[in-house]
Amino acid sequence: MMRTVRDPSLSLIALNGVDPEGPVMVQVPPVADAGQWRSTLSLAGSRIGFACECVAGGVRETIQHSAQFARVLNALRMAGAELVPVQALVTDNARHFTLDSSNEINDRVAENRLDGLVSDAQSTAFHQASTAGNPSFRVPVGMGADGVSTVIWFYGAHWSAERLAALVLGCRNVLGHLQMPTPP
Repeated sequence: MMRTVRDPSLSLIALNGVDPEGPVMVQVPPVADAGQWRSTLSLAGSRIGFACECVAGGVRETIQHSAQFARVLNALRMAGAELVPVQALVTDNARHFTLDSSNEINDRVAENRLDGLVSDAQSTAFHQASTAGNPSFRVPVGMGADGVSTVIWFYGAHWSAERLAALVLGCRNVLGHLQMPTPP
């Protein structure tokens, strides 16, 4: 109904019967337009990692992100987040038991000083590592070309559940304004 904070203010003035051009109202400063706050960088200072390549057995392979995930990354960047490309490990499903006790998500967050990691739902990056009890959040971002709802995943280190929750809340606010194209 109202596009700015000033709209309801003017409506109330009109209902009150006071002339906005009158001598009393000229000295009252106009209500600030909320549009100026939309341009502030709501994710400024946030560091978000995303997988740029997968590593399996020492072999590196560049990840091709979907157009929709690229738009999500761009929206996060425009909101002030620093996007940090990281490597994602591809685990060998044939070897269920290993002596390696590291946790990929904890390692990436710590070594890059990240607030969290983001991954496309179609990507294999970080999904397997998240089963180790790391906090994770699923955020819907629109409809895919096939008409199916698409999501992105946010992952955090074991010790960063509250920080990740705050980051995801900020990202949801940013992505809520992102207009994803709908399928024809």
